[in-house]
Amino acid sequence: MKYLILVIVPALMPSAGMAADRPGGQAPVLRALVECRGVADPQARLACYDDKVAVLADAEQAGKVVVADEAQIRQSKKALFGFGTVRLPILGSDDRDTPKQIEAKLVSLRNVGYKKWEFTLDNGMHWRQTDDVEIFPKAGQPVIVKTAAMGSYFLKLPSGTVRVVRTQ
Repeated sequence: MKYLILVIVPALMPSAGMAADRPGGQAPVLRALVECRGVADPQARLACYDDKVAVLADAEQAGKVVVADEAQIRQSKKALFGFGTVRLPILGSDDRDTPKQIEAKLVSLRNVGYKKWEFTLDNGMHWRQTDDVEIFPKAGQPVIVKTAAMGSYFLKLPSGTVRVVRTQ
């Protein structure tokens, strides 16, 4: 595990609002734990660590603190693919691991009007066609959804490529 992110959810803990609003700012619960390093007396330092770790563990158990490793952050960025350029400070500002495309299978589709389709993928994503390009989708086909210009997306099927927007 390379990185560890700790976030206090402001709605659940009002005193943490300022730290959570500041990207990269340390949450008060973590800051208190880190400050234990400065305690000179070994017994007092151990007591400080024990106390602050218990507070941190209780906060996480109660859902007031979220701790995520690098793999969980990458998975969250993948799950958010298609919702535009939404930036969540808790996911970091590094775009290197943000996916540029998603490969999946088409599990179901629904005709929603003249040359318009709604697609459900095997990863749970739902997309709706926004252009009027005629395609002939079939359930079970592999699809690739790619980022395009200005926050738009393309869905590529064996029968063609269409512009789409994520709906769910």
